[in-house]
Amino acid sequence: MNHPFYFLRHGETQWNKDKICQGQMDSQLNDTGRAQAEKAALALKNEPIERIICSPLSRTRNTAEAVAKFHDLEIQFDDDLMEVNLGDHQGEPIGDWARDFWVGNYDPPNGETFQQFCDRVWAAMQRAIALGPNTLIVAHGGLWLAAHQFVGVEPPMLKSANALPLQITQKEGIWQHRVLGR
Repeated sequence: MNHPFYFLRHGETQWNKDKICQGQMDSQLNDTGRAQAEKAALALKNEPIERIICSPLSRTRNTAEAVAKFHDLEIQFDDDLMEVNLGDHQGEPIGDWARDFWVGNYDPPNGETFQQFCDRVWAAMQRAIALGPNTLIVAHGGLWLAAHQFVGVEPPMLKSANALPLQITQKEGIWQHRVLGR
């Protein structure tokens, strides 16, 4: 599976802006997020995208729809591409616990562990990539962070900005990414 693919994090939500823990709650794109999705769609307009695999949450679905209109593609959904389930913290302001969670040192009450999340989303990303070259995965920032547990990323980038379109090429366990349209 050393073929190219694309990754796109959803556009901004009000919860992103207000630093509220979204997790698997279904927050909507705000005006900025809708504009970001449109800008990302234009950046991807002439790319040879063959399929779009997406988290079912509306913030990713709406971002994927902006891209799909230029490619005449049906969006396929995979529940395992959803953001981490942060249990009781979902809907709360992001606290100091978040830093500990993202390095595997904190398990949120009634949520999933960092390792459970990483294993789930890595399997989903691998399924999507295995469908063939030029797959676009539209998902959440946490997935990009989880991928770092399994592959090297060049140049280093721990967090993907909202609606930042990336083209990924793979070589010997390294994902090399190129930002499109910026």
